[in-house]
Amino acid sequence: MPSYFTGLLFGLIFIFSFGPGFFALLQTSVQKGFKKAIFLALGISLSDVLYVALAIMGLASLLEKPTARMWMAIVGTVVLIAYGLYSWFKKPKIYQEKQEADTELSYLKYMLKGFVLNGFNPFIVIFWLGIIGLVAVNYDYSSGEQIYFFVGVLTTILVSDITKAFIAYRLRAMVTPKKILILNRSVGVILILFGIQMIYFLFNNFLID
Repeated sequence: MPSYFTGLLFGLIFIFSFGPGFFALLQTSVQKGFKKAIFLALGISLSDVLYVALAIMGLASLLEKPTARMWMAIVGTVVLIAYGLYSWFKKPKIYQEKQEADTELSYLKYMLKGFVLNGFNPFIVIFWLGIIGLVAVNYDYSSGEQIYFFVGVLTTILVSDITKAFIAYRLRAMVTPKKILILNRSVGVILILFGIQMIYFLFNNFLID
């Protein structure tokens, strides 16, 4: 169990990470409500859990194969740029309580969105493989202790994501349609830039000898 608490503390390092998921999380919380943002965060966390589990089970080599990384980068590029363009053209809309029916399907849609947005990002794979390598070198953990450690890390990251979404939700009263438009377009530009970065990653690693 001490490894779990070490993981909780280790996860604090990533509280201020600002990837595509972070901006989608803020946008969802302001425009669709806190509950849907929670499910988006759960989807993001689920993709992290998948990669950590694969690595711990010794299947990291599957993620390191050039073909797998190339296709992840292609799908990730399409997802980021498509969602970025959607955000740019999206009409400004502030969430109001009970303005739209909350169904299990709508919550699952946001969980899937979070999973895809985070899961098809090859940089996330590289990130987790790097962390796993770092832990293997610096901590003399058994396989069980490694699991506890990463459960701690993932718990901290999930709680911090939900906290960010809650803060954004509480501040929505200060948000006007004009500010929402700026938010949408800012998120759109940021996601498109992440997509362009992914294109560079593709060309640099797979398409240019």
